[in-house]
Amino acid sequence: MTNPFIALTEGLQTPLPTDDRFGDAAHLWSQPEIDALTLAWATQRPLLVRGEAGCGKSQLARAAAAVLKSTSPVELVYEVIHPRFEALELLYRMDTIERLADAELARIDSSAFDRTGEKYLKKGAMWRSFEAQKSGSAVLLIDEIDKADSDIPNALLDVMGNRSFSVPCAQGPQAMKFTRLPLIVVTTNEERELPLAFLRRCVVLNQNPPADSDPDAFLDWLVKRGAVHTQLHIEERPRWWAADQVLADRLAAKPLGLGRVGLAEYIDLLTALHDLTRETAPEQREAEQTRWLKRLNQYALVKGADQDQARPPVASLASA
Repeated sequence: MTNPFIALTEGLQTPLPTDDRFGDAAHLWSQPEIDALTLAWATQRPLLVRGEAGCGKSQLARAAAAVLKSTSPVELVYEVIHPRFEALELLYRMDTIERLADAELARIDSSAFDRTGEKYLKKGAMWRSFEAQKSGSAVLLIDEIDKADSDIPNALLDVMGNRSFSVPCAQGPQAMKFTRLPLIVVTTNEERELPLAFLRRCVVLNQNPPADSDPDAFLDWLVKRGAVHTQLHIEERPRWWAADQVLADRLAAKPLGLGRVGLAEYIDLLTALHDLTRETAPEQREAEQTRWLKRLNQYALVKGADQDQARPPVASLASA
C-alpha cells in the first residue's frame, strides 16, 4: 500500500467528522506532522506525540484516520490511560463483575453462567485494532500514556516486537497475529518520564506551539488553527483580540509555575463567542463578540487559585 501521508501538503485542511467522542472540527496540517506520520507508517513504529496539554496531540490521530479513510475502510480505536490502568487491558480484561452476577444467577438457571469464561473476556484496544486490520486499516490512539507506570509502554513493546499477542480461551491460549501493525499514535503530557527502550522504538513528534519568546509566531499559530473551525462564525478583530489575551495570560502564568493556557482555551473562547452571538445581526456581531470577550475571557484563561481574575484585559482588547 502506498504511503498515504506523502500526498499531504503543509497548510492543507482535513475535515474531521463528528463521532461519539468529538464534534465537527478540521485539522490544519504542518510539515512536521506530515513527515512524522510518513516515517511512522513506513517503519510501522508508533508515533509518540509530545507537547503541552491542549495543543492538538489527540486530534492528529483523528486526522490520520481521516486521511486513511480516503483510500480504505478505517477504524479509529481510542484508549485513554488513567493511573489505575493495567497493561493487560490494552489487550483484554476479564469482566469479574458480570462473571460474579452470572454465578449468582446460575443458582436459579445453570445456563446463565459461561463456564468457558469467554463471555467475560472483553476486547481491549489492541485486540479491536487487530480485528479492524482484517477488513481495512486501523489507527490506535493511546492517549496520555504518561498517566500510568512503565508497564504500559513495556506491554506495547512486547506486542510490537512479536507482532502478536495471546488471549485465553476454552481451547487454550489463542494467538492474535498482525500482518501489519495498526498506525499507533501515543500522546504524552510529560507528567512521567517514559522508558528509554520505548522511546528508542518510537517516531517522536514534539508538537509544542511556537516559543513564548516569539509572540508573533505564537499568535499566528493560534489564529490559523482557530480559523479551521469554520463552523464558528467569529469576526476578524475579536478573533485576534482573543489570541492577544491568551498570550498575555499564558505569559503571566509561566513565572508562577502554573499550567499555561493555549489552543484549547482559545477554541473555547471562540466557541462561546459564536454561541452567544449566533442570532446577532451581522452588522452588530463584532461589537457583541467584543463585549462578551471582555466579560468572559478571565474565566477561561485565569485558572490559578492565587491569580486575580479581576485583572484588566490586554490593552488591545481593553481599548476596543
